[in-house]
Amino acid sequence: MKHFLLCILATMLSLSPAQAQRLVAFNRYGTDWSSTDVSTKNKPNGYMYRLRKDVKCDDLPQVPETQGHELFIAEPIDIGWLGFYRLPTSANNYDFVVVLYNHDKQPTATINLCNVSNNRYCEVQDVRWDADNHNLLFNMACPSYASGVNGKGSKLYSYNVESRRIVWETDYLVSNDIFILDRNFVFCSYGFTSEKKFLFMLDKQTGQMYSKIPMVYKVDYLELQEKNGREYLYVVDYNNNLYVYTVVSGAKKTTAAASAQPEVLTVVYATSNDGFLNVRSQPSTNGDILGKLWMQSHGMGNGVLREKGEKWSKVSVGDVTGWVFTKYMGSQTWYDGKGAQKLIANRDNTPVYGENYADADEYPLFTTVKKGTILGDHFEEYQEYYILKTAHDNLYIKKEDAVIK
Repeated sequence: MKHFLLCILATMLSLSPAQAQRLVAFNRYGTDWSSTDVSTKNKPNGYMYRLRKDVKCDDLPQVPETQGHELFIAEPIDIGWLGFYRLPTSANNYDFVVVLYNHDKQPTATINLCNVSNNRYCEVQDVRWDADNHNLLFNMACPSYASGVNGKGSKLYSYNVESRRIVWETDYLVSNDIFILDRNFVFCSYGFTSEKKFLFMLDKQTGQMYSKIPMVYKVDYLELQEKNGREYLYVVDYNNNLYVYTVVSGAKKTTAAASAQPEVLTVVYATSNDGFLNVRSQPSTNGDILGKLWMQSHGMGNGVLREKGEKWSKVSVGDVTGWVFTKYMGSQTWYDGKGAQKLIANRDNTPVYGENYADADEYPLFTTVKKGTILGDHFEEYQEYYILKTAHDNLYIKKEDAVIK
């Protein structure tokens, strides 16, 4: 027990300080937990089975792709029904198909999970529908020991049905058996007999890992419960031990001064060796390329930071807003807190103008920022503008659009 708690503590300490989202050990019941209200709703066929089987409707019409397959899951979803079909467990090969139905039980989409994942040597052990963004989540789990597939199994995938693409996928050895999700997170685990076992908490939108907690035995069951405004994850392992974790979400508490700090105009640029960063539609390399963030030129970048993340950051480049790798992104501001006065955006969508190389009277629109944004505390006046000066280029803000404090 002492070793187990030390492992949990070590895992928590290894998380980045920015990762406020995490699982925190709350209670351990051992095998004496019959008085708790943990159910079997997330695996109605029993904890001991690796493959979730839950057929709530047995009259869903089959499609040609599911002929000869067994219906393992039939459950209601927001758009109708989800049917999960697989070849019988006695078959010599794998084939897993999801069919989506409308409320009249008419097929609307057919997805072959082997084709989507390009994997026919692992088996789907759980599949879930995310009603928040209409993504289909499924795992491709090692059918036995991971060594049997050279460790290349037990990934978790998030697939968008409308765009027909994988939004994100995890590393190998992250998900076998059951997984579940809530509004923001996915909870899953990996483990098999003598192999290492872990419990994971992932970001539902990106697949980013927030918690990786070592387990003594393989996880057989997961269930979320909300009590007194807090969310708890109940975990049952292979030896029928029950663990409870608190689900922590949101930003960490800061000092009053830090939490009151307004947004600051931040210009960004690429620092990669190839001179640019792809701006993608999703915080994932699977996201469509919407544009480019170029290296700093004339003393300034061509993008504006909207949201900074540990791995991906949201930026605007011209009229395109998307995601870039934080690791290869440089930034600059005109605010360091040492200036005598602060220049503040004073209207919604305050325009910020860029340098004009044609010597025209007007300056081209560079970006817009929301009211209250700190534009800088190092600036000069020029005619009807305030100027944020760089090494070569300048940014211009009309005096009527800003206030000095």
